[in-house]
Amino acid sequence: MRAWRDYPAEPRTQLASRYTVLKLIGEGSYGLIYLCEDAISGDFVAVKQARCSKGRFARQLLDRETHILKSLKHTQFPAYLNHFTEKLHSYLVMSYLSGDTLEDLIFEQGKTYNERQCLSVTIQLLELVVPLHQQGWVHLDLRIPNVLFQKNKLYLIDFGLARRIGEAPCPSSSAEDHKPPEEQSDLEDIGHFMLFMLYSSFTPDVNTAADGTASWQEELNLSLKIKHIIERLLAVTTPYASSAHALEEIRASHNV
Repeated sequence: MRAWRDYPAEPRTQLASRYTVLKLIGEGSYGLIYLCEDAISGDFVAVKQARCSKGRFARQLLDRETHILKSLKHTQFPAYLNHFTEKLHSYLVMSYLSGDTLEDLIFEQGKTYNERQCLSVTIQLLELVVPLHQQGWVHLDLRIPNVLFQKNKLYLIDFGLARRIGEAPCPSSSAEDHKPPEEQSDLEDIGHFMLFMLYSSFTPDVNTAADGTASWQEELNLSLKIKHIIERLLAVTTPYASSAHALEEIRASHNV
């Protein structure tokens, strides 16, 4: 009976007597994101609302995301603008980043990636992840819907699950908040991220197992260097000591 409170705000709804809702642009397990117009600046902004149906934990996540964005101040992350509570709903106002997510590019626009292109994108992503880790945070949601391209420049969005490295789990956390807050969690996500790109140009071979049991190593015809990188990211073999170490090796492989 609580889910009705998560119905999105209608277009033209006024929030905090300042932000006019234009449309819903994102939905996650713990929040709804609207494209709004700021009556004071005239700018388009992204406004994230904590889901009431998720109770206190959703509000805690939004508070933590607010704190993270305030502390990061990176041009390729959403910028913190404001936060407020209205009618028992908690909101976070961020800069609006337009563009295509990697998910859009692969599944809607049919874009494919070869090994070199995959390495190039991965380097761009790690160049954002390394400073994030160096400031003591892990993203914990490095998936293709959360990587955005604007004029060929990569942006990282949605810090809703991010946590301090080594932070103790929240007592009210659910199974969806299960990843350990350590660099390796983000590196494993990046390994899967690379596989999404490489599978974009995959055509099943008649000799490949038809029951879906073949591994990515068997299905994808990859060079030894990129297979080595992904196996280390996924901790199939010796994992990288840090994201900075991974970036160093991947840059070296890309320059060969």
